[in-house]
Amino acid sequence: MKEILKYVGYYLRRVYRLSLSHKCYEDMLWADLKKFHAEAAFNSGVFEKEKSIETHFEIAENKLEKFYYQVFDGCYHCRVKILHEFPTEYAIEVFVLASHFNNILSYGNVVINVKSNYVEYHYKRELLLPLLYNAELYNQLVMHFNTAKDVYWAFNRLIEEQEAPAIIMADLLRNKENKDKEAAE
Repeated sequence: MKEILKYVGYYLRRVYRLSLSHKCYEDMLWADLKKFHAEAAFNSGVFEKEKSIETHFEIAENKLEKFYYQVFDGCYHCRVKILHEFPTEYAIEVFVLASHFNNILSYGNVVINVKSNYVEYHYKRELLLPLLYNAELYNQLVMHFNTAKDVYWAFNRLIEEQEAPAIIMADLLRNKENKDKEAAE
């Protein structure tokens, strides 16, 4: 009986949330996002006015990066700077590598800010799904984080090892395929 009541409670919560205005969607998701980060005990900074949370995660061994989680324009956004600055002589390779990623990514995209000379991985999703299913906040955070690690690895290899973008992508896809095979066994 408890399970049935729990299911009915979730159902009624979703129906209630669907009946609200889009402005309320943002406010409710923002409250859910703050609650999620507080319960996860992430070392986060919360910026109410911007509806933004800044958290530090280890993107590579001994390399912390700021991850931003925001609610605005009817979407839930996850962002991280991959390269804070890149040498201008690598501009063509940076654009090529970003294009390769944007062709294969199912979620999010690699954005190059030419004016400020940085590379960012940005993933956004409309508010409705995470609003109705709180687990989507976690799922999107994990997908964004795992992809950001791959994107960071690739751009770091481009700049540090001066490897060609096509070779970097081939190695990345091969590594992913090998991990998938190991997980299946």
